[in-house]
Amino acid sequence: MVSSRPLLCLLVAACVDGSLVVGPDGDPTLPPDTDEPIEHIGDTGRGDDTGGDDTTEVETWPQACPDLYDPDLLPVFALEFSPEAWSGIRSDCNNGAQTYRPVELTYEGETVAAMARLKGNWSWSCDKLQFVVSFNEEDPAGRFHGQRKLMFDAPWYDRTFLHERLAFPLFAARGLPYSCVNNAKLVVNGEYYGLYANLERIDEEYLERHFEESDGNLYQGGSELKTNETLADTSRLEALRAATTVAEIDALVDLDQAVAEWATEAMIPALDNYWAGVEINYYLYDHPSRGFLYLPYDLDISFGDAAYTSGELIWPGAATVDPLTYEHYGWQKEALVELVLSDPVWCERFVEELVLARSVFSPEALAAQVDAWDAQVGEALADDAHKPFSTADHAAAVAQLKLFLDTRAAFVDDWIAQGGHCPASW
Repeated sequence: MVSSRPLLCLLVAACVDGSLVVGPDGDPTLPPDTDEPIEHIGDTGRGDDTGGDDTTEVETWPQACPDLYDPDLLPVFALEFSPEAWSGIRSDCNNGAQTYRPVELTYEGETVAAMARLKGNWSWSCDKLQFVVSFNEEDPAGRFHGQRKLMFDAPWYDRTFLHERLAFPLFAARGLPYSCVNNAKLVVNGEYYGLYANLERIDEEYLERHFEESDGNLYQGGSELKTNETLADTSRLEALRAATTVAEIDALVDLDQAVAEWATEAMIPALDNYWAGVEINYYLYDHPSRGFLYLPYDLDISFGDAAYTSGELIWPGAATVDPLTYEHYGWQKEALVELVLSDPVWCERFVEELVLARSVFSPEALAAQVDAWDAQVGEALADDAHKPFSTADHAAAVAQLKLFLDTRAAFVDDWIAQGGHCPASW
């Protein structure tokens, strides 16, 4: 049935002054002088403070980001490959392979044996390799600072190095699932190799950090089962795929959470993700109590300033794409999204969630964060001999990003004020 959560009666003018900061634990929050709290679409299984002993700690979700993602740090990770393993990695890049090869990882004087492979799809480049470092390939229980894998992301089209770092805190500020992320320096075989986004992977540890009930099925791209593989009961996913009415979808999906996640993608906008019709760049989590939840993933093409190697913008009109009806060229809006947003009630809910997403999308606060993080990584970026663009190209991309934030906010304000968008039609 349609959710009974009360509709939000919000004026645009009351929602556009929020700003975003990152707290000392690495989790984004509103600044302390914000008058109105953000409504959260998080796990309902939170611990309750029942009084009594003040020293009793109540476990809540989501839990703080691991120390490796502290936004105040620019961590340095060293990878040491044998000559044979490094030769294999180079060969893998030329052959488009993702083969795990032995490596030693050192961080803050701590050295552990691990396995590493290349990562990337469209972002694949042999000029600057991207890595997944795994601690559980040989020992399933292997972890490093609580993580089974580390991801080092440096797509050639993000000349700011900040897309994912800027995007995920907006989801966190809306009480939605998010990946922890900062920037990091990578040293390979004793030499500085380059600057990366250090991004939390979506896996069982991610689920445990976000949800009290973390034992449900996790699907990459909404199809590939990543947990509970032995049982492999995908009947609920099959029922979701077979759903033909909003009522059937609502019985399986936490639609409050879904439209909030879609609206946040629309605000950014995330042009290469589920809201835009790209069915590979998201995860579905079948929460045991709440139903299917949408998890944002791979947000490196956000904020519209991604560029080809020529410098031409990939999406030059991104700031003014329609929040409701836009779809990635070459893809088609998901049938489930079309069905839900064609419903007048859920379409209006989407617009309300867009207003809330706009409330945490403060161009001034985000631009200040861009400046602070850009200063943090400035020297490491300048010294990065493997980046496929110049330091001047980077500076231009950062300036373009800050202009984009203003343009997108103004466009969405006008779009919301215009009204009359629901129900959506395609």
